[in-house]
Amino acid sequence: MNRLLVKAAGKQSGVALITAMLIVALATILTGAAIWDFHLDQRRTESLLYSDLGFNFAVGAEAWAARALVEDAEDGDVDHPEEAWATNLPPLPIDGGSVDGALSDLNGRFNINNLVDADGATDSEAVSQLERLLESLDLDRRWAGLLADWIDSDINPNFPDGAEDTVYLGQDPPYRPANRIVTSVSEILALPEMDLETFAVLAPHVTALPRGTSINVNTATVPVLMSLSEDISASDAASIIEDRPEDGYEDLTELADVLPEETSAPLSVRSQYFKLAVRVNIGSVELTMYSLLEREGAAGVRTILRSTGID
Repeated sequence: MNRLLVKAAGKQSGVALITAMLIVALATILTGAAIWDFHLDQRRTESLLYSDLGFNFAVGAEAWAARALVEDAEDGDVDHPEEAWATNLPPLPIDGGSVDGALSDLNGRFNINNLVDADGATDSEAVSQLERLLESLDLDRRWAGLLADWIDSDINPNFPDGAEDTVYLGQDPPYRPANRIVTSVSEILALPEMDLETFAVLAPHVTALPRGTSINVNTATVPVLMSLSEDISASDAASIIEDRPEDGYEDLTELADVLPEETSAPLSVRSQYFKLAVRVNIGSVELTMYSLLEREGAAGVRTILRSTGID
């Protein structure tokens, strides 16, 4: 009898030991999971705090850029690449990171919304200008007609390079053209067969602004200057940039010998629209913000659009 009791007691102690080990193992697993969840929550909270802080720094940089543009307008009516606003902001130290930024003049680019007139109809002269721009970049001229049809208000394909619903509804997945002015040049990627390589070549020379903007000859690139007329060669455009005075062309009459009289595109020596790119590194977060700024002379600057992460 005593042997049976001893044997039973041994079995019970063995079960108790295994049970205790299971409880310890389970407690360890639960504790580890709780600690892991705590660290994840801590990182999420930290990221949210740094994201908010980074956005505030970016908006602060935007205010600084606006002030720089107003001060520039107070100094004179001519805008050129040698002015203070055109100097990139080097990385500045902030608590926990750095912030840097750059302003670019969008009036030195071709405004794709100029492809339509005030009634939303295709502007044939603007289409011809975009065709010349594409040709100067060794790109297919047909993109001009396709882009004009994407923006114009009607549903009738332009000839010979237009495309409307019948083409876009046949895409995979199907979609419809905008048929209105656009807010981002990225919409060019929606054109049939448009690829990233072509877009990367074209994008630095085009912009999406309110319709009717002029081109600043002081900040325009060689391809944009070539787009002004069939009679402006690459060497002519390069000469315009190389011969530009240190303080920029103060009047279009200074280019009378270079620019053909039949140039139909509106030109100027001052700018109204600028793009600000701000990058903030703080803690574990890197934030990039793009702002479209409209300068109303010395009266002030207003932000039209903001986007984070994507231009």
